[in-house]
Amino acid sequence: MISQTLMKKPLVKDGLDYFQDCLEEYVDLIVRITEIPAPSHQEKERGEFVRKTMREFGFPVVQVDEAGNVLGFLPGCDGSRVIVSMAHMDTVFPIDTDVTVRREGNILVAPGVSDNSASVACMLLLGKVFAKHMPLPHPVVLIANVGEEGLGDLKGSRYFCSHVEEYDFEGFHLRPENLVFLNIDGNMGHIVNSGVGSRRLKVKFTGEGGHSWGNFGNSSAIHGLGTAIGKIARIRVPSDPKTTYNVGVISGGHSVNSIAQSAEMLLDMRSVSGEALKDLEAEVRRLLEEAASETRTRFTVEVVGDRPTGTLSPDSPLVRGLLTLGKETGYEFRLEAGSTDSNIPLANGWPSVTMGFKKSENGHKTSEFLYIDSLVPGIKLALLCFAGLLFDAF
Repeated sequence: MISQTLMKKPLVKDGLDYFQDCLEEYVDLIVRITEIPAPSHQEKERGEFVRKTMREFGFPVVQVDEAGNVLGFLPGCDGSRVIVSMAHMDTVFPIDTDVTVRREGNILVAPGVSDNSASVACMLLLGKVFAKHMPLPHPVVLIANVGEEGLGDLKGSRYFCSHVEEYDFEGFHLRPENLVFLNIDGNMGHIVNSGVGSRRLKVKFTGEGGHSWGNFGNSSAIHGLGTAIGKIARIRVPSDPKTTYNVGVISGGHSVNSIAQSAEMLLDMRSVSGEALKDLEAEVRRLLEEAASETRTRFTVEVVGDRPTGTLSPDSPLVRGLLTLGKETGYEFRLEAGSTDSNIPLANGWPSVTMGFKKSENGHKTSEFLYIDSLVPGIKLALLCFAGLLFDAF
């Protein structure tokens, strides 16, 4: 059995022993990360904390790249496989959000405590164990990355994957064909092996505007925008491949008695199929034209998000190995599609999955919380998953 073989390795035995008694250290680390605000594009302070922690934990090489990603490199004997793991630092919450963590019985409560502070902490503690067993069988690159959420548009993952060959870890250079990704995000029990693609548009309508009484009949940007939203809401999309759309934000006008000169919306479109996503966007753009014509308005479209699709076959060695390891350790992993840092490596043809190693609820809400008693079992499972790659078990 894979799990029994792995548990005989000194690295795994020592790691499991260490994690058995690490709960308070783990909780403290999660709290310290969470309480540093880090909206997308504003992760610098949290990144500096991660950089210092990597140094304190014995990471031999720590770098910050141009995007703001914090990279910890742990050397290995055989560079024919390099294990890369990303755990994003950014959150969906504005900079002034109260991110004080509350411990209430078996839960930690705070905006971003699970998504993705706990995952960053998990990655750091795994690195702490790895650092005591260098050189590893294969090199490992642990990345606390920026810009995963929302309009961050996978900035950190995108940058790393576009600049792989430019990184210099004290003389060790990455070769694209040797990379395999095991990214950390989400809840325990899932393997995201398929990337949900998305296109996000900022659509701005403009009209003549004027006084609501004196200029009645002039074109209104809000009427144009509303007409467009009504048409979009009636689009029928396929359920297979799953395809969705959502107008998430609207704004415009400046007073109740003024005909609006401008109004805008943010539109999110998603699909596991790149072709279905293209078809949906084409239909949306046709309806925008139609709405503008009917309301005598004009519009502009700005693409503010573009996440590619990609899939790693369930028959791939990485997925099959993780599924087998899960069964052996009492976890029935479910394969899922999601929008994660894995989208970019999957689109580039690299084997990549995203997994979570704790249990939580209320993601993306200020009431977000995680279950404390899931942390130690989760990080032990994470160690086994990484060990499967380190020791060529799958």
